[in-house]
Amino acid sequence: AVVSTQSTGPKVQKVVPFLFSSYSSASQSTVAMVIAETILPPRFLSLITQIIITMNLFWFQDQTVRASLPLGGSTAETQSAKETEVLVALSLGISINILELISLFVGYTIFSHGTGMFSTACHVAGSITLAFVLLESLSVTTLWYSFALTCVLPGLVELTTVIVIARIQGGR
Repeated sequence: AVVSTQSTGPKVQKVVPFLFSSYSSASQSTVAMVIAETILPPRFLSLITQIIITMNLFWFQDQTVRASLPLGGSTAETQSAKETEVLVALSLGISINILELISLFVGYTIFSHGTGMFSTACHVAGSITLAFVLLESLSVTTLWYSFALTCVLPGLVELTTVIVIARIQGGR
């Protein structure tokens, strides 16, 4: 199919300027701002949602501990070990998420679109997984998997992005 650009050329170029190389760097930075403004709210909301659900898990951690205990009965030592394991997983998860939130507020990764999309996807998946842990009283093993994939992984990507950006800015 042949598409004529004569009748819609200027209109299309105004709507989608990043597709055309004739625009200056000023309009390219405007496009970067538009993309950052589009990615930033969902990223912030998904991160806050995961923090809130993790805080709720602190209040209902006894359900997760009971789901992690063996069916035949358990000793006080086993229950104490599972309580500690749940507490450590939740503490690490909330700590990493708060550090990522601070990094977002500082602004290092606002214009890193790949990091923003990856973080948003991970935190949405983490919020859904933690909601299942909370509502279905799943075991601490599920909590560790969720923690590793939806807190540690985006936290490491965030840390790597901050280090790379700090080195680039330090080299100027």
